[in-house]
Amino acid sequence: MNMKEAFDAIVASGKLTIVERIEIEGRRKLIRTLPTEFNRGPISNWLKSKFGQADTAWNHQSLALDKIAGGSNVVIATGTASGKSLIFQLAIMRELLEGDGLAIVVYPLKALLSDQLARWRSLMREFGLPANTVAELHGDVRMDERQEALRSARILVVTPDILQAWFMRQVSAPSFKEFLAKLRYLVIDEAHVYESVFGSNAAYLFRRFLVARRRAAQDRRSPIPLQIIAATATIYAPVDHMVCLTGWNFEAVIEEDDGSPSHGRTLLHIDGPESGGSGEAMLADVIREISHADSDSFLAFHNSRQGVERVTRSIGHDDILPYRSGYEGQDRKKIEEQLRRGVLRGVVATSALEVGIDVSGFTVGLNLGVPQSKKAFRQRVGRVGRASAGVFAVIAPRHAFTQLGSSFAEYYAGSVEPSYLYLDNRFIQFAHARCLMDESEQLGFNDNQIPPGIQWPASFEKVYGLAKPGVRRPREYELIALLGADSPHFNYPLRQVGEANYKLKEGSRSDPEAIGDIALNQAIREAYPGALYLHLKRPMKVREWKSSSYDRSIRLEDAKSQVLTRPILHKSVNVGAGTEEVVSGRLLIGGTGLLAEVSLQVNEAVLGFQIGGKPFLYKDLRSQDPAMTKKQREFGTTGLVLRIQEPWFAGSGSQANVRAMVAEALKQMLLREKSIAPTDVDSAHTHIAFYQQGVPQRATDTIVVYDSIYGGLRLTEPLFEEFGEYLERLGRAADMAGTNALVSKEIVEKLSEWFVSLSEGEARTDQRLVAPEGELVVFEPGSIVSVRIAGTLIERELLEPRLFMLGDTQMLMYRYKNRGDGDAWVPHEQVEATGQDWKHVFWNPETGEYVDPERLSGDSF
Repeated sequence: MNMKEAFDAIVASGKLTIVERIEIEGRRKLIRTLPTEFNRGPISNWLKSKFGQADTAWNHQSLALDKIAGGSNVVIATGTASGKSLIFQLAIMRELLEGDGLAIVVYPLKALLSDQLARWRSLMREFGLPANTVAELHGDVRMDERQEALRSARILVVTPDILQAWFMRQVSAPSFKEFLAKLRYLVIDEAHVYESVFGSNAAYLFRRFLVARRRAAQDRRSPIPLQIIAATATIYAPVDHMVCLTGWNFEAVIEEDDGSPSHGRTLLHIDGPESGGSGEAMLADVIREISHADSDSFLAFHNSRQGVERVTRSIGHDDILPYRSGYEGQDRKKIEEQLRRGVLRGVVATSALEVGIDVSGFTVGLNLGVPQSKKAFRQRVGRVGRASAGVFAVIAPRHAFTQLGSSFAEYYAGSVEPSYLYLDNRFIQFAHARCLMDESEQLGFNDNQIPPGIQWPASFEKVYGLAKPGVRRPREYELIALLGADSPHFNYPLRQVGEANYKLKEGSRSDPEAIGDIALNQAIREAYPGALYLHLKRPMKVREWKSSSYDRSIRLEDAKSQVLTRPILHKSVNVGAGTEEVVSGRLLIGGTGLLAEVSLQVNEAVLGFQIGGKPFLYKDLRSQDPAMTKKQREFGTTGLVLRIQEPWFAGSGSQANVRAMVAEALKQMLLREKSIAPTDVDSAHTHIAFYQQGVPQRATDTIVVYDSIYGGLRLTEPLFEEFGEYLERLGRAADMAGTNALVSKEIVEKLSEWFVSLSEGEARTDQRLVAPEGELVVFEPGSIVSVRIAGTLIERELLEPRLFMLGDTQMLMYRYKNRGDGDAWVPHEQVEATGQDWKHVFWNPETGEYVDPERLSGDSF
């Protein structure tokens, strides 16, 4: 019995409750004559030996090669397993055999690169070319091997991360300029993956790369033209996406042109818990039931990094492993090789394997919860059933789809959607402006203006000017500048914005070994002090954090106790609706509230952890162990604020539940409709401080849905622009799901009545707190704030303000409690107001007197 048959037997037994079934029929092949350029000589002979004929190919393959032969940049947007790789392989092979050009093939993930590298090397053997014709470049390749690859290889298979951190950092070196000058093809595989933070960073990287290539070709007087070939899953408007991603124009081959045959697939919605211990237990039970099959393999997805560890650990089979980001290269490669050899029965993976290993033996796919996006769903389905019929099942509650106003079938039908890029994020722009200036200087250009020859976003020019050395710029850019320091290519990773990254290390303090990495936003949820952290199913305890300028790491040790921990998280939001906060005039006002897109400040902190139901707070633990301290991240971003001053919404009783449901429903609908990663958007309905006239007031009538990204990408903008449509969808969800809807019909009607009462408003100038003559606005002693140390925010208690003379200038400083090292001083400019345990007051430096402005009348300031 193979694995699909084993799964079908479970379904037939009635052990699983099927909510909805979709049958995807197979497709017959459609062929077309190949262009003559690809039907002669060694290529023709190879096609005959490989496929039995050489004059035809699948329809979309032939169409794409025709456009490439004509000199166009081409994007191939067809389904998974449709032979897109063969298209750019043949184009590159023709150049290797007939021309002098070189090629770079960019794969978004190391897992995919490793898998495809084996295919490239096999191709070289089959054409009788030297093994060193193709070489790999990524973070795990040694420096000497990288240099040798530049000297001898004609094809480089790379990750975008190595282009950013290594290649572009030294584009003026002779070997780099020579390679760029001879570059004939730039291939961007899995181009739909380039979206959100990663895609927006990559869009500037590709533009910088094309600028460097143009300059190198001019310097070397190279006659070799450059073409870009992109391969992507079926997405909406692939040409528009590639123009945004590269700044160049494209022609497209789309799904309607797809001539590849395909096997039938069955899609199932299975009733079950979508998360938590019960959900993971159900997923593990299903895997155990099918793992006894004597052939094929399975692929299961879980959105939680630690969740994939918990599931595989509970199954306890050596041939079933977790796969996620954060592993070291050698560990990841070992899992990939075992999959390719068929040693593993299956893997439980995060999205890290969504476009990863091309294993034809996956006949069963499982997904715990609704996939993170509709596009991700289509990609995951495409991993299964490549060599024979397959089945893909989503485990989620019965009303997981209807409670957001759609059926399972409608969800799948809507999975052809855009890949979103947000190129106007000023912090992303600033990081790449720094890199671009460094590259221009290396190549002998002193650019006062953005380099020509490419389509740059209109907003980039202003930020480019702010990135120049010595320019006075707004304070909000200082953290990004600090993170970049004097090595912007290395310090600005592509997959995050303004987020500190930590190495995971184990061993003694004097000789620790790096075993992985983790970003700060993940660390406060997974690797907080005292946490039980699972790594390749191995339980480890988080011992301490290091956050110095030379060591940003988290130390782990073998866990004596293997009891799971859960973080105690606290989130606070500071928001206003004045002229400085409202974004692009997006403000609607009524008699009982407002709806606006605004800039806001968010503080996320882990206060301790729970074991079972018992809390362990750092404020109690740190007296015994100084390493047990609160960790936090604070960032400015953009989001939607909704304030309703009506009895059914405002208050601290049942109204808090209403606000929680509305905030969660809006967030979930935005994620699902716009295919946004859940980690990129968050919401809040409590611990919100609403600023009016410079004074924060705790709000019990407000919700916010915001980008959980430094600086914001305006991901929540559709909530403002299409708020009426979202209410209609919530109404439909209430009809479809009844009592299981996220928001009841009654509340949807109240929201709709409130919304129609709003009209366009004008943001008022929010009069900031201004001290009387001779006094200063300072933080009140005893305020709990964050001070910036080595680029990281660390919470401290302020003890007193004081003015210091620096030459002819007075500087406002604060003395604060520096745990374990006595008191210390920090400039006012390095203090951030985070959380709610702080207050601004008026301070008279002469008398030392403090006055609370909230006790003054509104006319006093």
